[in-house]
Amino acid sequence: MEDLKFLNQAIPDISDSRRRFIGLAAGGMALSAFDAWGAASTHGAGMSLSPEPSAAFNPDVELELTAAHGTQQLLPGAPTRLWQFTGKVLKGNPNALTTLPGSSFPVIRVRNQQRVRIFFKNELPEESIVHWHGLHIVQKMDGHPMYAIAPGQRFVYEFVVDNRAGTYWFHPHPHGRTGVQVYRGLTGLFIVDDDEDERAGLPSGEFERAWVLQDRRFDAGNQIVYSGNPMDMMMGFTGDRILVNGRPDHVERVAATAYRVRLLNGSNSRFYKLAWADGRPLTVIGADGGLLERPVDKPYVMLAPAERVELWLDFSSEKLGTERVLRSLSFSGGTMGMGMGMGPGMRGNGGLANGAEFDVLKVRVDRSGAKARPLPTRLSSISWPRIEEAVNRNAPRTIRLGMGMGMGMGMGMGMGGTTLNDRTFDMTGVAQDEIVRLGTTEVWEFVNVSGPMSHPMHVHNLQFRVIERLQDRRMASVYDTMRAGLVDEGWKDVVIVMPGERVRVLMRFTDYTGLYLYHCHILEHEDSGMMRNYQVQS
Repeated sequence: MEDLKFLNQAIPDISDSRRRFIGLAAGGMALSAFDAWGAASTHGAGMSLSPEPSAAFNPDVELELTAAHGTQQLLPGAPTRLWQFTGKVLKGNPNALTTLPGSSFPVIRVRNQQRVRIFFKNELPEESIVHWHGLHIVQKMDGHPMYAIAPGQRFVYEFVVDNRAGTYWFHPHPHGRTGVQVYRGLTGLFIVDDDEDERAGLPSGEFERAWVLQDRRFDAGNQIVYSGNPMDMMMGFTGDRILVNGRPDHVERVAATAYRVRLLNGSNSRFYKLAWADGRPLTVIGADGGLLERPVDKPYVMLAPAERVELWLDFSSEKLGTERVLRSLSFSGGTMGMGMGMGPGMRGNGGLANGAEFDVLKVRVDRSGAKARPLPTRLSSISWPRIEEAVNRNAPRTIRLGMGMGMGMGMGMGMGGTTLNDRTFDMTGVAQDEIVRLGTTEVWEFVNVSGPMSHPMHVHNLQFRVIERLQDRRMASVYDTMRAGLVDEGWKDVVIVMPGERVRVLMRFTDYTGLYLYHCHILEHEDSGMMRNYQVQS
C-alpha cells in the first residue's frame, strides 16, 4: 500500500457522474425512534426463496441453525434474557459447529471448497435473515434483507465455501432491525481453514483462541438496555460494560507459550484502540480476509465494528502468575457531537464514549507450556489485483459519507445530496452508476465529509485491497490518534474512513452476478438507511 498522503485543503465536492452521497436526514432518525424490543414491519414479505433443500445439492456439511429466545448468567443475580443462535450438525464433521467456551456464541468451522447447507429457523417474534459476513457467495445466499423470513419460517442456505482461510462471522441483516438483533445476542463466528493456512504452522487446538468484543448496557435487573432514540441512531449506540465472548471482566488463562488469537469487533458502533497496558507492541498476522503475507508489529490496533484481526501472542518468557492487561486507549474521531468534535473520553450518549480509555480483558499465565515455535517471517502468498487492471482507474466510483440535507448525521445514499432514509430505502433498487460488470476490477473511493466521525464501510460479497489514503491536514490531530493502528496490509471487507479522509480500495467482481449491499457497519447508521445496493451484471 502507498504511504499515507495529505491534502493541503479540505476535500472538494465531487461532480462526476459516479458520485454517490450517503447521509442521514433528521426525518430518517425520527423514523428510528421505535420501541427497541418491539417487532418491526415486514420489509421483505414475499421475497423468500423455497424453504426446501435442493435435490441437486449434495453438502459436505449440513447444519441446523435457529435464532430464538434464551437466557445466560452474565452478572450476579438474575439471568439476562437474550436472543441467540443455537444449532446442531446434521451431516459431516461433528466439530463443524461448536460454541465459544463459556458463551452462547456458535462457531461454524469448515474448509475451503466444502459444500455447506444450513437450515435457518426463525423463532424470534420478528422477521430475520442471516448474513455471512466476508464470504464470497452467490447472491441469494448472502442474507440480503429482501429475503428476511417471518417468525416460524425457515430459509435454506446452500453454498460452496470459496474464501481463503480466515476469520469471518455471521449476524442478522433485516432492514431496520440489524442493530437491535445483534445487540441482543445474535452473533457467531465462521472460520475457514485451508492448506496454506495450515502450512504456516501457527498455534492450533487449545493454543488458538477467539475473542468477540462487544459493549452493552444493563438495567438494575441485569437486562440488556437498548435505545433507538434519534441521538443514538445518529451517533451509534454504545454500552458502558465491555464484554468478551459475552461476559464482563474477562480473564483469559493461558500457558507460558505462544497463541494465535482471532478478534472480532462485534459491537454495534464502538471502535477499539487495542494495546497492551505496558506498551509492548502487538504482532498482527491476519486481517478480515485471512493471513497477511508477513507479520506486522504495531503499537496498537484499531478495530472498527465488524473488523477482524488475528494476533500472535507469545507468553513463553512470562513467569507463572504474570498478568497482562489489554486496554482500549483514548482516541479522537470515533464519534461526534452536535456540530463539533468530541475529545477522547467524552460521553456522546448514555454509554461509555467512543474514544474513552478502558480495560478490555486480562491475560493470566497460570501454567507452564511447551517451547513456542518461532513465528514464520512469511505467512502466506496473496495474488493482489493491480491498479493497472482497474477499468475506472482514472475515474473511481466515489461514495461520499456525510450530512443529509444539512439536517442530521447518519446513513442513506442518493445522487446530488438527496438522501434516502429508513422509509425510502428501496430493497431491490439500484442506480445505473451502481452497476458493475462481472470479471472486472474497479477502484472505489469513500470520502468522509460527515464531520469529526469515522465510518467503517463494508462491501458484501468480496474482499478488497486498500490502496491509498488521502487526508486533510486540518484533521491531523485526529489521524495522529488512530493511523498507526490501521491494519490495511491484508484483504479487507471493512475499512475505517476517518474524518475528512478519502480512502481508495481496489476490488474484483468475480464468479457471481446479482444484487449485493454496501453500507456503514455502525449498525444504527445502517438501520437508518446508510446502505445501498450495487449490482453485478455479466
